[in-house]
Amino acid sequence: MGLENYVTSIEDNVYAIKNVPTEVVGTVFAKVSRSPRSFRDNLFDLIKEDMLNLPDADMIAMFKQSNAHAGGFMKKWGVDYGHSSIKEHAFAQFCIEGVSRWFTEALETVQAAKWLSFTEFSLRYQKPEDFVVPVELDKHTEVKERYLAFGQKCLARYEELVPLFFELIKAKNPAITDGAAEKLAYENARNALPLATKSNVAITGNARAISDAIAELLAHEGYSQEFVETAEKVRLHTTEVLPSLISHTEATPFHRSYVADFYHRRAAEQKELPLYSGPFVEIEDDAPALTFVHTDDMTLGNVSLMNRFNELPAVTRAFGKRVAVVCSEGCHHQIIRHRAFDFSIQLPDTRYGFILPQEVVDATGTETADRITDIFLSLHAESHELYEALMAAGLIGVAPYVVLNGNARRLPFYANMYGLAHFITLRKEEYAQDEIRSVAGQLEHIFAAMQQQLPGFALDRHIKK
Repeated sequence: MGLENYVTSIEDNVYAIKNVPTEVVGTVFAKVSRSPRSFRDNLFDLIKEDMLNLPDADMIAMFKQSNAHAGGFMKKWGVDYGHSSIKEHAFAQFCIEGVSRWFTEALETVQAAKWLSFTEFSLRYQKPEDFVVPVELDKHTEVKERYLAFGQKCLARYEELVPLFFELIKAKNPAITDGAAEKLAYENARNALPLATKSNVAITGNARAISDAIAELLAHEGYSQEFVETAEKVRLHTTEVLPSLISHTEATPFHRSYVADFYHRRAAEQKELPLYSGPFVEIEDDAPALTFVHTDDMTLGNVSLMNRFNELPAVTRAFGKRVAVVCSEGCHHQIIRHRAFDFSIQLPDTRYGFILPQEVVDATGTETADRITDIFLSLHAESHELYEALMAAGLIGVAPYVVLNGNARRLPFYANMYGLAHFITLRKEEYAQDEIRSVAGQLEHIFAAMQQQLPGFALDRHIKK
């Protein structure tokens, strides 16, 4: 039994899953973040080992021959009559492989992202394999040569940084196992990698969210061909498994205006690029805020009984304050997955500066830490020069590809009570990456007064079983 019955393509880098129980798909998707192998490879292994007992029948193909689809019943009720709720009950699971980290970020921040679920290849656990070269560079020979040389240099510096970080981590904690030290070395060395670095991502979403995401990504036409071509492939393959309900995927005039506004450069020009020793949270005194007040008409329950698996009632989404987190690109990529917050995503820009990893800051003055710092600062300076060259060439959609993972990024959002309770609980756990753990701790301190309004409640419940 081959793979053809279970994926919409055995060759394309985008493909949807079909005829496989969703529980199996979810489990194999989980391996995407820890393995350089594709979903197809992992699924094929299970099939070869005869572990799944899957039917040798293409139910999607059979459905296409049914009166419900061929006779137009599904299109009539799911599309033509405007019953959008029908599209929310049907979902697809699909994979996108070999795309840039810049693309996966854009995908994970589309307006419909709250109704999509993602599992992405993790550079915290795996080494990078290659980087994407945008086709827009083909008409700019000189800058393309600089781009290729820079990408290769980033990969080479990454290989140089892994043993340096390993040495730094072992010196700090001699008792740590080599495996744990190696993982932390990967985690820290990835700051030298650009957003062009290739990644794999697995997605589950309902037909409405997928359709909306495709339309928004297609609005990047004129900025990024990678975005447009990948969105077209997503439409092709998700339509294969949801033949009646992937619809209204054209970019509207509003989509195009929104994307154009996104590509507006907001970072101020700097005489010197800032260098930070860690992430920080900005608060404006006049920023919009709504202080929590417990009124009699609120149904809240006994919040002192909440553990790490409980969520605050939805009414608490209204209370909070607008803040902005300044963190590395790598940390930014983790924070945006907390979709209880409403983020204002800004264009990556080298003008925001660079954030040194905590391991380097803690060892400042040592020969190894100084060597690592020199590597990062040299790469960041080159990244900035290339970013400006791409901007000058009118390649505003390509410039983000050369931004480093350690580059600083500003992320404004409304920090609501509901989202904070989940974010702080999850991100203060020991296994959390140190930078996002710092952000969680700062937010907990800033909003300490908020939890006092609910007797017995704590924003951080990660140790409560």
